[in-house]
Amino acid sequence: MSEMPHGDYEKFYKRWGDPTVELHNAYNLWLADMDSREGNELASFEFDLEKYPEQSIYVPKTEAIDLYPEVPDSAYYEAVRMKMIKSVGESAQSRLLDQLGSQQVSSEDSRLLIDRLIANRQQGRNTLVVTSHFTFPEMGYFKVLRLLQEQDRPNITKGGVLISKLMTRQSYDGKKLVDQFRPISNIYFSHPKSASAEKYGVPKNATKLGNALFMKALKPDLQIGGFELDAALTGKQVVPARNEDGSISHYEIPNIDSSSVKLIENFDDIIGVTLINSPVTGQWEMGISPLLDIKELSKTNSSAEIVDLIYADIAKSVESFTGKDVDYKKVSTNLGRLAIDQSE
Repeated sequence: MSEMPHGDYEKFYKRWGDPTVELHNAYNLWLADMDSREGNELASFEFDLEKYPEQSIYVPKTEAIDLYPEVPDSAYYEAVRMKMIKSVGESAQSRLLDQLGSQQVSSEDSRLLIDRLIANRQQGRNTLVVTSHFTFPEMGYFKVLRLLQEQDRPNITKGGVLISKLMTRQSYDGKKLVDQFRPISNIYFSHPKSASAEKYGVPKNATKLGNALFMKALKPDLQIGGFELDAALTGKQVVPARNEDGSISHYEIPNIDSSSVKLIENFDDIIGVTLINSPVTGQWEMGISPLLDIKELSKTNSSAEIVDLIYADIAKSVESFTGKDVDYKKVSTNLGRLAIDQSE
């Protein structure tokens, strides 16, 4: 960066410096590989802080902006609905919206999920929405469905999506990913620990710094309360495992890092969502887990076990919608093994 970061981030700068350039050098290699993959939906673009200031590691959050505040609500929601129809089709948009509108909180709680989410907002309860990350658009689609059902335009700054800083270098359907989300949601940038990050040389100090800055940016919003954050705790998409002939054998849900598990401890409630254009039924299918009270479950379950409950439901939905087996390694088991290894 050409100048000292402002405000609350100065102490981070003094300790860590600014590894933004080194980070994006690693991203160059990573993105080149992603661009070469068959079926890749995202296009990469250059690193340029003047044109894209959100690419700096010292920008852990971008605020939601209503691009057309002068537009009446009725026209606003119709425009959002038409954009959703363009993406998934009119029949799917209507069916998924109806499904969300009639979804119960759980088998033990017959209240409508939408009513509970609205009540959470009003009562200051924070909700974590975990998406399967089967494909990238899934998170945005479910965000839009909730926006339409809740008529939540006034609260776009009380919701967020968590995406990788890598995605500040990518576009979808000709539009920057940041610009895809910003009209309806805050955006927070994470730095997942993964085999890919290690493979392409992402600096470990950048990962630590970036995630510390993310939590620094998120905590004030959580303290206000009534906040919703959409995130894929795996940090990467569900992976198809292929047979020798190239056909899909099964799907693998990537391992979940301990820092992602710890994230749930900042929230009151958690819910899991899977949204897939199903090859089995030939239409978009949506699975929504029961909404879980994290504070209540934490009395008898670890955070890792709560994450496993959510992903058990996600794995079941992916299996149902794809017709393929799904391999999910319980995070509670993995973290338990890691603890044992470290103690030996």
